[in-house]
Amino acid sequence: MIHYRPQKIYIDRAVCDSPITKNILDSFSDIPREYIEGKPEFLNTLHQYPDPIFEGKKYLWVTKNHGKLVKKCGASTSSLQNVVCCNYTILDFSFNCHFECMYCFLQEYTNLPMMVVYANIKDMLTSVQEVLNSASSRNIRIGTGEMADSLALDEVTGFSQHLVPFFANQKKALLELKTKSTCIKNLLNMDPKGQTVIAWTLSPELYAQKYDLKTASIKERLEAARLCQKAGYKIAFHLDPLIQEPTWKEDYKQLVDELFDQFNLEWVSLGALRFNANLKTIIQRRFPNSFLITGEFVSTPDGKKRYIRSIREEMYETLQGYILQKKTKTPVYLCMESDLVWKNVMGYAPETQEALERYLTGRDSPIKSGNDRGVAK
Repeated sequence: MIHYRPQKIYIDRAVCDSPITKNILDSFSDIPREYIEGKPEFLNTLHQYPDPIFEGKKYLWVTKNHGKLVKKCGASTSSLQNVVCCNYTILDFSFNCHFECMYCFLQEYTNLPMMVVYANIKDMLTSVQEVLNSASSRNIRIGTGEMADSLALDEVTGFSQHLVPFFANQKKALLELKTKSTCIKNLLNMDPKGQTVIAWTLSPELYAQKYDLKTASIKERLEAARLCQKAGYKIAFHLDPLIQEPTWKEDYKQLVDELFDQFNLEWVSLGALRFNANLKTIIQRRFPNSFLITGEFVSTPDGKKRYIRSIREEMYETLQGYILQKKTKTPVYLCMESDLVWKNVMGYAPETQEALERYLTGRDSPIKSGNDRGVAK
């Protein structure tokens, strides 16, 4: 794993007193810094570089998130009624990632190609508490891994030292920290009281070496997972994106065997490779020697390019078969798939987002639906 070290830090004067800011500056005491108001001026010059995304990540901006701090996953608010969502809630604590996963959708955000940490932690926790106070559900899953890796900078920022104790003291929600890193040092000194799930995104080792650049190896991620499970954290895995390599059946069989032989899991998600049309162009430009996006893809109603449905269903059915051989009761779900694919693969589609959410948090069995509202893509 490559650890992040910026060339320069920009600090928004509005967050000078934040403990997150202090942690960052203490960690990078020898890095040049500049206190500013507004966006860093250098953003206006990045277009001059051959790879603005790569260049922008050399700079860290510590600022305040002025937007909505806690929000629903985009799929849950989508007008595409055929897409099954797990009712996920997002806490925006950071933006961008210094890892270089070829398929990462964050590459599309060329208007802000830099590392951003939102340091207004008190505002974040207040917003989470407001959501919990107004919610009748006790099945809420709140994650920080949508716009950034949840833990890749944690030993620098110390976010987990605020989030884990906060969630440990309530029972309405689980905190999910999703990562491809091994930055777990802060976690091992806290008691999550069963309220934090550490979730690693995984693929077969050779795939990670080809496509998950700068990240921890799969062996390293699994060792970190073992340490976290021993320390009292719940563990989950996301096999996403599933990539159709020539030996994918054998490769994923080996991975599934390793996971279920070693861990007691809260859930496992499966998601086939997908990307927006704009991202395809970016991948081709940034990684011209990669064969990642060659294959049989089709445009789907959510605006993404995906493997054709028969390929996706074969991959899901194959991995689900491997998992069922383990005779496990671990919840398995398909990420961002249509209810038709759910029915063809799983034999049912959850009737509501809330039903799937209850299933994943262990409070219910999946609610099956016989109504076919799917689409043929």
